[in-house]
Amino acid sequence: MSAKNQFSYEFGPFRLDTQKRLLLRDGQIVPLKPKAFDILLALLEGNGQVVDKDDLMKRVWPDTVVEEGNLTFNMSMLRKALGDDPRRHEYIVTIPGEGYQFVAGVRATFDELVVHESTSLMVEDEEETPASHRPLPAATSTAAVLAPVRQFTGGKVKSYWLVAALLVFFAATGFGLYWILQKRARTVVVPFREMNISRFTTSGKTRHAAISPDGQYVAYITAEAAGDTLWVRHVAAPASVRIAGPALAEFFSVTFAIGGEAIYYLALDRNKGESVLYRVPVLGGPSTVVANDVNPPAFSPDGKQMAFVRTDRKSTHLIVANSDGSNERILADRHDPEYFRDLPSALAWSPDGKTIASQATLNDQSGQYETVVCVNAENGSQRLLTSRRWNYVGQSVWLADSRGVLITAAETSTTPEQVWHIAVANGEATRITNDLNTYTDLTLTADSTRLAAVQINAVSSIWVAPEGDAGRAKQIATDTGSIQEMAWTPEGRIVYRSNAGGTADIWVTDTDGSNAKQLTTGAHANRGLAVSPNGRYIFFASDRGGRFNIWRVDADGRNLKQLTSGDYEVFPQCTRDSTWVVYQRGIVEPRLWKVPVEGGAAVQLTETRAVRPAISPNGELIAYHYLDPDMDKSQWSIGVVSIKGGARLKRFDLPPTVSDRVVRWSPDGGSVAFPNSLNGLSDLWVQPLNGSPPKQLTHLKAEQIQTFEWSPDGHRLALVRGVETRDVVLIETRGRQVGATRPLQ
Repeated sequence: MSAKNQFSYEFGPFRLDTQKRLLLRDGQIVPLKPKAFDILLALLEGNGQVVDKDDLMKRVWPDTVVEEGNLTFNMSMLRKALGDDPRRHEYIVTIPGEGYQFVAGVRATFDELVVHESTSLMVEDEEETPASHRPLPAATSTAAVLAPVRQFTGGKVKSYWLVAALLVFFAATGFGLYWILQKRARTVVVPFREMNISRFTTSGKTRHAAISPDGQYVAYITAEAAGDTLWVRHVAAPASVRIAGPALAEFFSVTFAIGGEAIYYLALDRNKGESVLYRVPVLGGPSTVVANDVNPPAFSPDGKQMAFVRTDRKSTHLIVANSDGSNERILADRHDPEYFRDLPSALAWSPDGKTIASQATLNDQSGQYETVVCVNAENGSQRLLTSRRWNYVGQSVWLADSRGVLITAAETSTTPEQVWHIAVANGEATRITNDLNTYTDLTLTADSTRLAAVQINAVSSIWVAPEGDAGRAKQIATDTGSIQEMAWTPEGRIVYRSNAGGTADIWVTDTDGSNAKQLTTGAHANRGLAVSPNGRYIFFASDRGGRFNIWRVDADGRNLKQLTSGDYEVFPQCTRDSTWVVYQRGIVEPRLWKVPVEGGAAVQLTETRAVRPAISPNGELIAYHYLDPDMDKSQWSIGVVSIKGGARLKRFDLPPTVSDRVVRWSPDGGSVAFPNSLNGLSDLWVQPLNGSPPKQLTHLKAEQIQTFEWSPDGHRLALVRGVETRDVVLIETRGRQVGATRPLQ
């Protein structure tokens, strides 16, 4: 008697042998590729339920990131092998936007034990249908089907049937227990599926925030006219207490000590590159310096260590140090074009102390994307937490049991950051929030029942001011989120990026706001926009091919063409003779490059760091901004180089009140202009090339200037101005439950 029982599925003329991995039709083997077999098995195990497309891909390709086309191809091969009529779909149905469903009747059977031939014969003599060939009733387990065993009388026959019955019983029981345990192991705990959201602050000026481990206090940073300020407030109290600031510095990270008795915050002079980590008692007191030149930290569960990311030329390092900043050591590295994210989010140290989660930018054959990487806190080994791909991943936090991670993430370059849950066991990512707001700065209480975040609402508008006169400025367009991208055409119209059509596309309008027209569909335009001086082409950066590259369309939006294929190529500008496109390439080590407008080999222009180029009116110079950490007392500055490349010709340090670093040329080419938020009011200032002090050019005294451009004739100034409200919200599970369970299908 064989000790092995085989579990099989039967449907129509087919039988799937799971042990031998064979598909048979009327007893004949049907050729089937391994991945197609795995897909069929997953659909059959779905028991008639819809199998989510992402779950199916993770099941069939568990350790590989593949394109959806692989699933589509193998599904087509499977349908062909089954002879599934595309007009009738007797076996597999596609559920648009969800996945696939196996719709034919299925019988789940044990392959009859191979007990003895005599037993099979006796069953036939008794005219009983073997249990392995009875239909599986709806909602009936295999054990229930196999349990009934006919009782016989008489010597050896009775003993054979008794043994057979016991074997069937134990096999079915074992399979049932295995199925239950597997289902329980695959159950995903999804927290905050039912939640209450309440607004904690109302000023609209909150930049960063954190909730204490016990959930009693919230610390938050506000941007004031006098400088950034750190506040703390008890969740049941109506008023906040200022514990640091105001200071003419950027406070860009806040977190509570593990015990909740103190608050850590990072300060950075707005025009400099070195940060300072401070510690201040939770109820106020003097701030003390903990460490210098660190990025947002995560503290170990015992509070004795901290981890942060530091950038060094073409590499990013995950560094572990003592909580006072001493004894730094590199735990893990990533090298350009892949890197750990150092700003603005912190790392996340798991409650069990074994793992550090980091946001990371990765590259593969499908392009560039962001995800979460888990780093072993002992040996530095790395693994992907999930196969899910996002355009941007923000702050991550661990649940108290270390079985899940919450993150903020945006699926595309123009969609808002939402809160997601990632199951550590299988990497499944589930979106928790689903609205038009952006969420940043996640922090979680020690018991995982209360979550704090900064909720952001933004609206941008385009204004045109004749001769830069704010009194005559007129609003011509508005959009939710941030427009940021805008350029003039030679004939005096304005092209800009908008989400009005549902995607990030290019639009054009007259300067009075009339005759607005969408030029592209599915362009994914972002991070730069320019028009050739001859009016023939529009250039923009897009991630529609998987990573950010420079693209081109005709002025009427036709004939889309990709010009570059490197890593992170953004902010295009066209030369005055309309023959070259100058752009920024790289994030960690950004440089200026150029490529012919008709396509061809790209040429590097600068050896030094350079961000967001702008070409002078005479076409001979390029201005940009940069931060060089290799310099002593490095700070944000404006650089000027020749259009032919070479060494930097001029350098001008930016004031500490500059936050939106956009550089453009004045119409006469004698100065470079930039937005400056002196006293909290955003205006344009100009820095003469002769080195004299910068001076204020406009007196708009209004919203933040996100970008700006002078018309080709120099008589009109177009500005993108934004209004942004940022407040702390508290998210709590209803009934104070850690999470709801949801079995995987």
